[in-house]
Amino acid sequence: MSLKSKCLLTLFVIGFFASLSLQAQDRIRLDAVAHFNKYASAEYNDCWGYTDANGREYALLGVRNGTSIIDITDSPDLREIAFIPSADSIWKDIKTYQNYAYVVTDMSGWGMQILDLSGLPEKVELVNTYKKFTVSHNLFIDTDRGILFAQGGHSAPVRILSLADPVNPVQISSFGVETHDMMARDGLVYVSEGGHGTIGIYDYNDAPNPKLVKRFKIQSAGYVHNAWLSEDGTHLMTTEETVGKTVKMFDLSDFNDVRLVGEYLAPSKLAHNTHVKGDYAYISHYGSGLRIVDVSNPGDLREVAYFTKADKEDGGGYIDDWGAYPFFSSGKILVSDISDGLYVVEFNAAKD
Repeated sequence: MSLKSKCLLTLFVIGFFASLSLQAQDRIRLDAVAHFNKYASAEYNDCWGYTDANGREYALLGVRNGTSIIDITDSPDLREIAFIPSADSIWKDIKTYQNYAYVVTDMSGWGMQILDLSGLPEKVELVNTYKKFTVSHNLFIDTDRGILFAQGGHSAPVRILSLADPVNPVQISSFGVETHDMMARDGLVYVSEGGHGTIGIYDYNDAPNPKLVKRFKIQSAGYVHNAWLSEDGTHLMTTEETVGKTVKMFDLSDFNDVRLVGEYLAPSKLAHNTHVKGDYAYISHYGSGLRIVDVSNPGDLREVAYFTKADKEDGGGYIDDWGAYPFFSSGKILVSDISDGLYVVEFNAAKD
């Protein structure tokens, strides 16, 4: 065989196995293992998850007029444990701390509901409604430190509350500029600053006196909506709830040189929220459903799996997947759909 023929054969073999490798990396379409849609006439918004002391798993599903608590442990068999009424609002956010859930809406005058989950799997009780503030769009809780961050208005853009007494929170400070959402870890809170087009990073080790340590601007930003840290804390993934604006990955290893290193966008071109667990980001992507992206190489973001409703592939606009919760040890993922309620899907890589 001539040298030229050997080279051509080598190139063919390399190309063939490269093709197989690319095929192996093709995204997987996930199937729902369970579906809950009891309140279709009311519609839905965000979701969160909770695992009790016995390892049973629950969905906390935001409904426009309340919160549904659903035992998903034995999926596909789902059991609604309780429904806690709330103000009627398009927006609702839910987070958990110890055996409590905290629920806020954008409905003025309503406050923050505190639900006692210790009676699961038999009951859930509303034990307090905190009314030192009446409106909040988003919450985040540093569960290691018992600190709750609540998005606020122009006078108190981000509020810091102590959960030393989980049933009776106490506000200890406020800070920042107009804000949409927050994510905190290890004494730093990463604030998505909405229409400012920026991410603000604050040190709250001295919680009564939080201090800005870095603010960086996203070039040609839409509405800076949410952000989530990589597992190792060196990168931050952000979303902008604006058509055509990508999900972005920033290298934070040097605060003096924050760099954009990766971007991703699904076909609907409208991302909502991202959450990172391990090597994967779980993105609620409205009309494109749930998108799972490999972030192990932050400079090369690759979609590996997705979930959309059976009757569609990709839609547009502010429809379909609002929220996603990937933090169960079982690998179950919650997907809240605006019109169709709760879907439960499974992804092996999401298992602890």
